[in-house]
Amino acid sequence: MERRQRKNINDLSVLLLASIFMNGFETGGYQASLLYIGEEYALDHSAQGVIASVELFATMIAPILLGSIADKAGKKIMLTLFTAMRVFSGIIILLATDSLPFAVGVFVLGFATSIIQYVAIAEMDDAYPVTKHKRMGGITAMYAFGAVIAPIIVGAAINNSFGWKSFFASDCIISFVLAILLWKISFEPREKLSDGEVSDDGSAAASGNEIYFGGVALLCIIMFIYVGVENGVGFFLNGFMHDHVNSERGYFAVSLFWMAMIPSRILCGYFCKYRRFLLCAAPTGAAILLAVLSAVTNEYLAFVLVFCMGFFCGAVYPNVLTYAADFSGTKTATVIAAITVATGVGGTVISAAFGFLETAIGFTGSFRILAVILALDLLFALPVVFDMRKRRKG
Repeated sequence: MERRQRKNINDLSVLLLASIFMNGFETGGYQASLLYIGEEYALDHSAQGVIASVELFATMIAPILLGSIADKAGKKIMLTLFTAMRVFSGIIILLATDSLPFAVGVFVLGFATSIIQYVAIAEMDDAYPVTKHKRMGGITAMYAFGAVIAPIIVGAAINNSFGWKSFFASDCIISFVLAILLWKISFEPREKLSDGEVSDDGSAAASGNEIYFGGVALLCIIMFIYVGVENGVGFFLNGFMHDHVNSERGYFAVSLFWMAMIPSRILCGYFCKYRRFLLCAAPTGAAILLAVLSAVTNEYLAFVLVFCMGFFCGAVYPNVLTYAADFSGTKTATVIAAITVATGVGGTVISAAFGFLETAIGFTGSFRILAVILALDLLFALPVVFDMRKRRKG
């Protein structure tokens, strides 16, 4: 009886995790495919940066246009509708014969995945108030897991007749099945947290009904920087391995980068009571490792550094989300949408700039600049940590 009840509680969680998995799947696959897409459409690194930023621009504007609608229209209809939209985007990409229609398809894909991302996370917060902080580690780990699997598929499929489009075809099919399952399931809360009850990080149940705008603004800045650097590294890591390290296994480096985030994010879920330390240490450690990676020319050493950097990077997102849950009041979708906008802006600006930067000064200088930018996250993490401590004491 208890086992059946647990299964019923987690049925929605499974589909939300699958939705986030597919977003990570798309991210990792697109990053690993960019080099081959550039070869097929005759795009240099500057143009590849622009084509990468098209999707990220869509992830930026989607929450701006539709950010608060999920709290009003309902998360079920939004999640189902935009999962179906990514199927449509996949069809456009598969039929594309040059870079312009491909860019249109990728724009639609980025728009859809952005909505899916913030709605799925907000629904996890709402449906599981008792265990929401631990589940943030799991949900971000699933994103990383999807990003691990996709580059391997790209690497295996690149030499067949369908090439990199095999990845987008698989994304299209899985998303179609997922849209049907989301439409069928109930989105009613699976847990109930009574007033004054303690949640999984030891905090009280209620964090207030109002959004804490100062805290949310700091989280947005942290994610603007982090996701911008993460995408700059992710999209051009294959090119760095090819041109700077003289390795043909750049897709494997992309996979390692995301693979390291899985244990990192799971551990963050279990050790969420240490989130103050983790939020500060994660971007600092990642910045140091990125600076070291920029000078490496040995393939195996590069693999080790990429994995370690991914481990540190992986801790940023789940810890930001636990603070977002505390700062959002009753407007979870609105706050997660704001953070998603920040990630889209960061990804768009830094990915586009990196392509031109690499053309001008090369990979070594470009990665070092990204490392300095990422280190700035510590300056914005410290006020979040100390301000939250003051709010709790007050």
